[in-house]
Parts: sequence; structure tokens; C-alpha cells
Amino acid sequence: MTTTPPQNANGRAALTWRPLLIFSAYRVVVAILLLAGIALGGNAGVFSALQPGRFTAVSLLYVAAGTLFLIAAWRRVEPFVVQVVAGVLIDVVAIALLSSALGSSETALGVLLITAVAGGSLLTGLRLGAFFAAAATIALLVVQTLSRIAGHAETDGYTQVALLGIAIFVTSSAAALLARRARESEALAAERGLDVANLEALNAHIVQRLDIGVIALDRDGRIRLANRLATGIIGRLDSETPTLAERAPALQRAFEAGGNTERTPITVSGIDYLPRFVPVGDSQRGGTLLFLEDLTAVRAQIQQAKLASMGRLTASIAHEIRNPLSAIMQATQLLGEAEYLQDGDRRLVGIITKQSRRLNETVENVLQLSRRSPAQRETVNLAEWVPQVVSEWRAAFSGGEVDVQATAVAALFDRSHMRQVLENLLRNATDHAGEHPTVSVVTGRDERGAPYLEVRDNGPGIDAEIRDHLFEPFATSRRGGTGLGLYLSRELCEASSARIELRPEETGACFRVTFAAPDGAQQGGQA
Repeated sequence: MTTTPPQNANGRAALTWRPLLIFSAYRVVVAILLLAGIALGGNAGVFSALQPGRFTAVSLLYVAAGTLFLIAAWRRVEPFVVQVVAGVLIDVVAIALLSSALGSSETALGVLLITAVAGGSLLTGLRLGAFFAAAATIALLVVQTLSRIAGHAETDGYTQVALLGIAIFVTSSAAALLARRARESEALAAERGLDVANLEALNAHIVQRLDIGVIALDRDGRIRLANRLATGIIGRLDSETPTLAERAPALQRAFEAGGNTERTPITVSGIDYLPRFVPVGDSQRGGTLLFLEDLTAVRAQIQQAKLASMGRLTASIAHEIRNPLSAIMQATQLLGEAEYLQDGDRRLVGIITKQSRRLNETVENVLQLSRRSPAQRETVNLAEWVPQVVSEWRAAFSGGEVDVQATAVAALFDRSHMRQVLENLLRNATDHAGEHPTVSVVTGRDERGAPYLEVRDNGPGIDAEIRDHLFEPFATSRRGGTGLGLYLSRELCEASSARIELRPEETGACFRVTFAAPDGAQQGGQA
């Protein structure tokens, strides 16, 4: 993962403006020292000027120009390169004039040109650095020539000017190359830093999306990181770094006991977890990663796998039963039409016929599960669809009163699948409601705005012993029931991205089917 580092203000200041500010401050300090030297030192030593008045005037102008460049660098006046070039040229001209006022280029002031050119090369690069070195060398030659014409300098001064020029060119080139290496290193460091930041963000995103709890502990046992599932166990960390012993003593005991090498489940907040401790880095200074696997979810997955296997096996058995069962039902029908049967024999034939139909219904339900077609979802107006299905069902199966309270709510589902679900819920409601069944069908939206359909009855409700297994295969409390209706209903709902659940009620039973809402659907949406 390689990303170009952004050229933000802070990064550019580190590479350009901050060094320029230091260079400009150095220029002002040098100019002030030169002015102070001529004012306090008189004509002694280095400052034994032939023209002290001109030296003082140039120094004053140099201080003023240096101050202006310092303010410009402080306020970051663009363009940057123009400011650097102008500043270095001012240095070259000022130092050349000061050397001329002293009477020769052989003075120590010529060394200041090396610093000025080196600073400009550091800030601009090799090409402009060579230009600065050439300008400084030419200025030294001009000063030496004028001094020689005026008779203030000796002939061999050109040798010293040449040596100083060579030193200026070498220093300029070295400074430019060092600056380029420094910029490349800075850019590489910024790029690597961005890569590390991106990898940290990616790792954090992956850790947060894991299906198991992850906790990172330092060597002192303090919690440094916890993903979304882990915070549900130990609580939010916010800005504090609590210890594992403070948030989960049971996990701390497992850690102190050797990291749960025997993989023994541990109960935290009433839920069974299987902790696994993985050392990270050096055993003396490194930390530990703690993985928490929710055994409830694992057991649910195992149960689902068992149910799927059992479903396939049951479908295979049902398919094998269907053919001989059809023969039995056909033979029973022919036998029932025989005229020579006595009443007792006809009663036995009726029992065989009734039980064969019951067994055939079970076989049909099982086979329907195994060959269920994919859901063809569409937007349906429950206010129109529900009364139509209920009316057709009552015409086919007369059994009690059904009150429909359907509001204009748009839902997304497969019509044929949901018809089977609604008819199954209506049949269950009338079968369990007693002698005078009263069933109501209600539609609406829940607190989240999702469309739903409820089927309620006035019966005794669902027995507590099968409530938790209500939607599993063959779970039933009705004598003669197959226990496959609600299981089939749940499978059909899931195929349409819907959810069926048993709602708590004081009397009777209430089943709610919550549908997916069409995109942009509002209350009262039409099919």
C-alpha cells in the first residue's frame, strides 16, 4: 500500500519555510554584528576600513534588507524561490560592497559568502546553488579587480579569490546534495508514516469487524484495545486504560493460570466464552492478544448445521415414503368403494384414509422445504393483499371469525411464499383458539418504521416448554400436528428477508412477520 504524502502546510514548513526563517534570522544577526563592529571597533583589526562611511551605510542597508526578508519569511510570503534567490543575491552584493569598503576581497568577509551560498543551496537545490556560487565568485573577482586598479590590493590576491571561489562551489554542491538527500529522506519518512497510519486504520477496521471478541493487553495487564464485541463484555474503554482484573476477573484468573491451555469455557456476564491468549512480541516486554469466542453463537451454528443435515435426511426419507404412500392411499380409496364391506370394515378404511392423508401432509411439507423456489420479491400493498388472501382462505377453510385491520403499508416480499405463511398462521390460530376461535390480522409499522403483519388468536397461548423451540422442525403441542408449519414459515420469511417471531401477549398467541421496506417507501405506499 503506497500513497504519496500530502503536501500540507506542516510538511512544507518542515522542508522550506522553517529553514528559510532561520536563514533570514542569521542574515539579520550578521548584518547587526557588522554594523556594531564598525561602530565599536573603529579602524582596528578586520574593520580597518578605507571608507568607514560607506561601510556603515552598506551595513545599515543590509540590516534593513535582512529585516524585511525576515518578516517575509515569518509571514510566508510567496513565491518561496523568489524570496530565497533575492535574499542570497542581497547577501552577495552586500558582502561584496562591504569588502570593497575594506579595500580588498582578501578580507575575512569573503568567508561569509560561503555561508550565504551554502544556505541558498540548501533551500533551492543544485542548479540555483551553482548560480549562487557563480554570482559570489564573480562578485569577489570584481571587488579584487577594482581594488587592484585603485592600488589597494596586491597581484597575488587573485589566487586567494580563486581558492575562495572553489571553496564556494564545493560547499554549494555539497549543501545542495545534502539538502536533496534530506528532502528525499523526509518525503520517504512521511510516506512510510502514511502507510503505517493506513495499515493501522485497516487493521483497526478488520479487528472491529471480527466475529469474535479481541482484547489487546500490554505487559502490565492493561487493556490497550478492544473491538466492538469485546466492549460488550468488558465495557467501553473511553480514554482510560483499565486492567483486565478490574473489568473481567474471571479472564484475569485464566490468564494467570497459564492462558487457558486446556480451553475451558469461562462465564462472563452470564455468557459462556472460550478465551485464547496469544503472546505478542518478546515475552518480557511484549503484550498479549486475548480472543473471546462466544460459545452461544458456536452452539447455534452447530445446531443449524445439525438441522440442515436432518432436513436433508428427512427430505430423502420423505421422498422414499411418498411412492408407497400414494399406493396405500389409492388402494384404500378403491377398497372404500367396495360394496361388500361391512360397517366395521368401512370404519377401519376411514381410519387408514385419515392417517394416510395426515402422513401425506407431512411428506408434502418436508418435500416443500427441500425444493423451495427462490424468492421473487416485489412491492405489495398490505391493505389490498391481506384481505384478499384472508377471504380466499376463509372460502376454502371455514373455521371461525377473522377480523382484518389492514392499513395501507407497502412491504417487499414474495407473494406466493407469504401466502403460505399467512395461511399457515391462520390455520394454527383457528386450530389452537378453542371452540369459538377469534382471529385478528393487523398490519402496520413498528417503532423503526418497518412494515409488519400480525396474526393473533384468543386461545390459551403457547406452552412454555416449546416456546424456545417453536420454529424448529417437529416442534408442536397439538395432537396430530406435524410440527413443520412454523419451521416452513420461518424458512419462507428468511427467503424474502423477512423475520417471524412470537410476540408476548397476556392471552392467546401473537405471531408477527416483519418485512423489508421498499426503498423510499412511505406510510401508505402502494403496490
